[in-house]
Amino acid sequence: MNQSLTIRLGETLAHALREEARQTGLAKGEIARQALEARLKRRGKLSVMPRYFGAMRGPSDLSTNKAYRRIWSKTRG
Repeated sequence: MNQSLTIRLGETLAHALREEARQTGLAKGEIARQALEARLKRRGKLSVMPRYFGAMRGPSDLSTNKAYRRIWSKTRG
């Protein structure tokens, strides 16, 4: 599903975007999409993961609590 986004640009950025569109022949929206996509790719895959941190079930300290680790491995093993 495509979604639209409305942004406000300062005059300097708007002028730079117009010039880039004119020079490349790409639509301003395409240039903005490419820039956003490039920025998100640079951030890497870890930027997707924080929402899942802490979302798992079970004891939170398995790596440091040997008693929990033994119990957990028996139930999972």
